[in-house]
This record gives sequence, C-alpha cells and structure tokens, in this order.
Amino acid sequence: MKLLCGLWLTLMAVSACADQRPLRYYQKDSRYEYRIQLLQLALLKAGVGNEFRLRPLQDNVTAARGLALLERGQLDVAFLPTTVDLERRFRAVKIPILRGILGYRVFLVHKHSLPALSLVKSLDDLRARFVAGFGAQWSDIDILRGNRLKVEDSPQYGLLFDMLMEMRFDYFPRGLNEAWKELEERQAQYPDLAVEPTLALYYPYPVYFFVGKGDETLARLIEKGLTAALEDGSFKQLFLAHHQPFLDQAQLSRRRVFLLQNPTLPAETEAPDTHWWLPESPLNESAPSVE
Repeated sequence: MKLLCGLWLTLMAVSACADQRPLRYYQKDSRYEYRIQLLQLALLKAGVGNEFRLRPLQDNVTAARGLALLERGQLDVAFLPTTVDLERRFRAVKIPILRGILGYRVFLVHKHSLPALSLVKSLDDLRARFVAGFGAQWSDIDILRGNRLKVEDSPQYGLLFDMLMEMRFDYFPRGLNEAWKELEERQAQYPDLAVEPTLALYYPYPVYFFVGKGDETLARLIEKGLTAALEDGSFKQLFLAHHQPFLDQAQLSRRRVFLLQNPTLPAETEAPDTHWWLPESPLNESAPSVE
C-alpha cells in the first residue's frame, strides 16, 4: 500500500501543473479508481503527464449517454470492455488494462439465497432455477442472455442492490475487482448482502481505453505510456496494489467455474494475459466443474 500511495502522490503532483488540456471522462465512481490512476500513469510514462488534466463529468450519466458524449467529442476517454460495436464507433487502445479479472464473475447475493446456490452443480442448474440481475446498458448483458441465463435488468446501477435485497432476482454477477469492494461499501446499508463462495462465471472480456474515432494522437500517447509501464513494472505494481486483496478473497481454485461464450467479442481478439495473478487457470481440461 505504501508503494501505491507513493505512486499516486507522484501522479497527483504531475497533474497539478498549469496549462493542461482537460481529459474528460464519465466513469468516476469507486469502481473506476484503478482505471483512472492507470490512465494518469500512462500519460506520465508517455512523457505528457504535465500536459493533461483528468476531468470527470460533473453529472452522473448512463453508459449509453456517456458513449454518446464520447462519440460527439464532448468527452475524451472511456475505459470499457471491448465489443464489435465499440471498436466500430471508437478507437480502442488494445492493451488489456484489467488483465482478465473482469471476465471472472462471482455473485453478490441475499444471504437467504446461499443454501440454494450452494447446490448448483452445472450451468444448466443455474439457467433453470435462478435469475441474474444486471445493468440494462452494460455490454455483457448480451453475453448472459446469449448463454441462456435468465436476467432481470435495470438501467440504474444503484437500484440493482435494492432489487437484490428485495429478492427480485437471485444473484448479481460482479467482477473479482468489484464484488468485495461493493460488499464493503454497501453492507452497512444492506446487512444481508454477501458474496456467494462456491460459484463463478468466466467469459473472455478484455477491457481497453477507448478514445474518439479520430483522436489518433491521444490513442498513441496512451499506448506508448502503457507499453512503457509494462516494461518498467509500474503497470503491474499499480494493478496488484489495487487488486491483490480481492484476488486472494476470490479463491477461484475452490469454486465451480462455468465458461460462457462471448458473442460480442471482435474476431481475433487476444485473450488477456492473466499470469500476474492467475498462474494456473481454473479453466482447463482437468477441471470437471467447468462447462
């Protein structure tokens, strides 16, 4: 944590310089803290950290609204799982920034659902007996439905927690980087909220920085900075500082992991390299629990 604090103080000092170009984005809640810090690190490593000032959009907007603003040039950057549609509309910097962890999904649940979910032995069990909750405008809702999982959706992220506690659906699939953070932040409000300990989903789901279709200069600067951060180890340092505690809690080797297909993935998309945090994938031929 000391290393992370030192790195972030360096980034903040760089960002305090005057005469900077605003770099506007809309994803600003705590789920995106790492991605924002990684963007600042990339600009620093590209040698332009003092030329940009990260500026979040003041209003809270839906994903669809944020993308519309990016498309019109009213925002500059977003951090998103890639899809065919996004790569058509925007310029993707094709270096996976979350190293595959967002594709591994554990379940936030109401505590009353834990006994029933512990009996799930196959993906067909999950399909037949349980309903997922999910964001209506999140790109991976098409992955869940494309794999014949039942889904109850909402356009509002916060409302999904209310719906889960009202048991309007049975489980809320969250990334390994999200579930325990959300549990910590919301358990006082929702004391019956829990992370289910026996199941997980996996689908290939690389997350990239995206900029406007014509903003090649910014795309190349981000790519240059990420490449430099990979080479000097600062990318890995920042990633592990943010995510290692959640990865330790996940205990993927003890879970039944169900493999889903991703019909939204662009052709020839490379799988994210997970070796920083997952030296032996639970998705292998010797794992009979994978479907």
